[in-house]
Amino acid sequence: MKNVKFYFVTVILAMTFILYGCSDDAGKSKDSKNETKQRYLIAYAQAELVNAWRVTNQKDMEEWAKKLGVDLISRNANQNTAQQLADVKEMLASKPDVLILSPLESKALDSVVGLCEKANIPLIVIDRKIDSEPGHGIYKTQITQSHVISGRLLAEKAVELLKNKYGAPKGKVVHIMGLPNASPVIEAKKGWGQVMMNYPEIETIAVVEGRFTEKGGELAMEVALKKFSRGEIDIVHTDYSAMTMGALNTIKKAGRTELLGFVLGEGGHYKAIEAVIKGEIARETQTPPYFGELAIKSALSILKGVDVSVRQKISIKVFDSSDKESADKYLKKIRNNDAEF
Repeated sequence: MKNVKFYFVTVILAMTFILYGCSDDAGKSKDSKNETKQRYLIAYAQAELVNAWRVTNQKDMEEWAKKLGVDLISRNANQNTAQQLADVKEMLASKPDVLILSPLESKALDSVVGLCEKANIPLIVIDRKIDSEPGHGIYKTQITQSHVISGRLLAEKAVELLKNKYGAPKGKVVHIMGLPNASPVIEAKKGWGQVMMNYPEIETIAVVEGRFTEKGGELAMEVALKKFSRGEIDIVHTDYSAMTMGALNTIKKAGRTELLGFVLGEGGHYKAIEAVIKGEIARETQTPPYFGELAIKSALSILKGVDVSVRQKISIKVFDSSDKESADKYLKKIRNNDAEF
């Protein structure tokens, strides 16, 4: 009888040990799964990779995803709105934790909000805007730069140049435009207009599309120079550095050197800064392509339930031919780091 009791107690203890051990392993397994889930998947819908700004932007997003331990998938729409919508749908099907969108056009890409709502995937919009307002439902935050301010800064420089040239704010302007429905173009035009409404004798005589590329800038400037003879253009302003450099190439090739020093641009690529130092560009605003840190960190905050600002801004820089020393200092800094912006 004693032997039977001893055997019974031994079995009970053994079963208790096994059950406790299993329970502990299960807890560890659950914890392990939670730890694994912390490596998030973020999708990035890139508008285009047609110039150095976009290539730098893409590289920056990838580098920050790696630094912050995030898996990143990305698609390039190549300046095609329909393709970008298809890219978004494809990536949402992969069930990322967050979608980051750099929209090609404001109105056409607004439907992405509905797609994210349906998929229950938080949306962050960077660089350009869509028509919907951030901070409502699935659309969490908008990270942009003030192209309105950039447009104002370029317009103010145009006024200064024309006052110096004619003794009064009057003259004729050629605008080499990026894409008409891109929010940076729309906003820069708004900023330009806010200044120019006070100067009715400064007239934009031509708007030619350059599609944000150097070749586009060259062709657009060719169109303008064929239409307007020497003395009929006072200012050339563009929406991006590559187009500015293309316009300068055409101006030099055509021997229209009277326009050198009367060119204004946005973007801040190092080649444009070099042209500011040479006196060929009067003013260049820089809208930096470095969105990676703020965008990825915002995504992680959202996933952890931490509130982020509905609208976030990345500061712009200004390089002016009247302050070549500052431009040269910045140029040396970025080129020493092998950066283009």
